[in-house]
Amino acid sequence: MNTHLPILLTAITLTSSCGYAQSAYEISADGHHLAPINQYEPTHSHTTRRGVGAVPFLLVPDQTVELRRQIGGLKIADIDNDGHNDLVAVCYQSNSFPPYKDWHDMIFFGDGAGINTAPGWISDLQTHTGDVQVGDIDNNGYQDIVTIHGGLRRDSVRVYFGSASGTPTAPGYTSNTLNSTWATAGVLADMDQDNDLDLVTTNQGVSPNPNRPILMFDNTGSTLTTASTWQSSDESIQNGIAAQDITGDGYPDLAVAKWVNHDSGLYLNTTGTPETTQSATASKSDTDKGVAFTDLQGDGTIDIAFGGDPTRVYEWTEDTLNPVYASNPPFAGPQEIMFIDVDQDGDDDLAEIHFSDGRAHIYLNRDGTLDTKPTWTFDASEVGTAMAFGDLNGDSRPDLALGYSGNTCIRIFFAQAPACPADLTNDGELDFFDVSAFLDAFAAQEPAADYTSDGEYDFFDVSAFLDHFAVGCP
Repeated sequence: MNTHLPILLTAITLTSSCGYAQSAYEISADGHHLAPINQYEPTHSHTTRRGVGAVPFLLVPDQTVELRRQIGGLKIADIDNDGHNDLVAVCYQSNSFPPYKDWHDMIFFGDGAGINTAPGWISDLQTHTGDVQVGDIDNNGYQDIVTIHGGLRRDSVRVYFGSASGTPTAPGYTSNTLNSTWATAGVLADMDQDNDLDLVTTNQGVSPNPNRPILMFDNTGSTLTTASTWQSSDESIQNGIAAQDITGDGYPDLAVAKWVNHDSGLYLNTTGTPETTQSATASKSDTDKGVAFTDLQGDGTIDIAFGGDPTRVYEWTEDTLNPVYASNPPFAGPQEIMFIDVDQDGDDDLAEIHFSDGRAHIYLNRDGTLDTKPTWTFDASEVGTAMAFGDLNGDSRPDLALGYSGNTCIRIFFAQAPACPADLTNDGELDFFDVSAFLDAFAAQEPAADYTSDGEYDFFDVSAFLDHFAVGCP
């Protein structure tokens, strides 16, 4: 029997009065979203002019994976240690219609110019996988793949250990949790500062008791404990987790996104073991999915975004979460959110992908203030499920991979070089203000001043900027 059938059947029953149950539909990995196929027709995507301080992606993907799959999570990392980043894609199972016939997890290996769009690694097992994390669990210098599984199962976590001989297609570790656990997401972090990566997972159940605790699996130095070593005392439906030390004590704290009737919030970690109850809560109970940390203004104050209706950002000050921003997209309901400096101007921008309408949005950060309306949008006919950033074509710029549930399951956008590299003010003109902006970025060692893309800030960057300035804008 499909162990996550009850919640999905509930979702389908609730929408049957609208006539959706008899037509094609997609269901999200956590069973919370159902979308009729072609309910939303793609609109014209848009972007800003390409320049420094603008979104660097075109409106047509550079690569696509034409496989009918339901992508549960994406990660970009160099799995085989060949110096080129690869794309890890995990797949989930649902009662979507038409049904999906394959949900093996995959690796698409990179060659420095992109990825091979045929998977070069396929897991032996096909199991509902809702998220993936990548990190060196056993400290052998090779990246390990940690898969997070739903469907009320004991093996809610699996690890595929990387080595010089490659990544085995069978897991080298499986957790042993209660078989009432449906894991939804995970994060790797050294929670106790003993120089290895621990794992914390968010979880849910099914009706009539859909609430579950958050679980942590300690790393013993070479692998994770099979049973959880910590769990929250409060139970809820959680849909995303992020870790970052926000108190300055060296221990990563946890931000957790929660579903309806539960407040998203923060679990502080001051001893190596997180507090079992939330230390601060967001001011709105919402259908949150996805969470991310950043410092929007670069002033040392930590901000936390929760993906919801809409995505909201809170500033952590004086042990409280104070709302400072809310996005305003055409339709709200993200599956995943993250902060990333897409325009390489030294501050983080906000990215999100939505399930029901298939749109991916980027909101630029302009000197500490995020655009409220999307700066860049890609609109797909499939439902959106996952996203990842990383350099796939070897130019030191962060590329974008988007995951979908449908016939085109992955789209990749390569970051484009600025059309006018010396136009740091992004106004289409070269003048004293661009020179001043370069000098400021150079002094602060921000990516906008690294014109040679070597991570160094030296004479060669100054020379390259002056050359671009002399050429002018097209």
